[in-house]
Amino acid sequence: YSVPSYVANITNLKSSYYQGEKATFRVYTRNKNWSPNIYTKASQDAPVNNIVSMFYKVTKISDNYEVIGYSTGSTPSYSSLSYDNKGSYFELDTSLLEKNNAYQISFLFKDGTNYIELPEKFKFRVDP
Repeated sequence: YSVPSYVANITNLKSSYYQGEKATFRVYTRNKNWSPNIYTKASQDAPVNNIVSMFYKVTKISDNYEVIGYSTGSTPSYSSLSYDNKGSYFELDTSLLEKNNAYQISFLFKDGTNYIELPEKFKFRVDP
């Protein structure tokens, strides 16, 4: 049994957000081992893998303070991603974050009974 491996990207990530902005982050995930041939590249987009049990975490970069942790044990789960026909997404109210600071978003997904953190980290700033 091999653990699935995914690549994630926030497709609409901006370099900065205003404090108090309610941002929706669109998350694209695909299987890491997906390798298109020339025909696939010309005729279709990479397949989207909606990971049903996926969570986000927001950390302040300067001191590694966890502002929003993975809510794997909470009901309701406040940091789980939602998904629709365009893929996965989550909403973040930046009034929870301090202005003039940089933050990083990490992702975790559940595979059976295991939780696996993705290596990609996504950085942004909060401006006044």
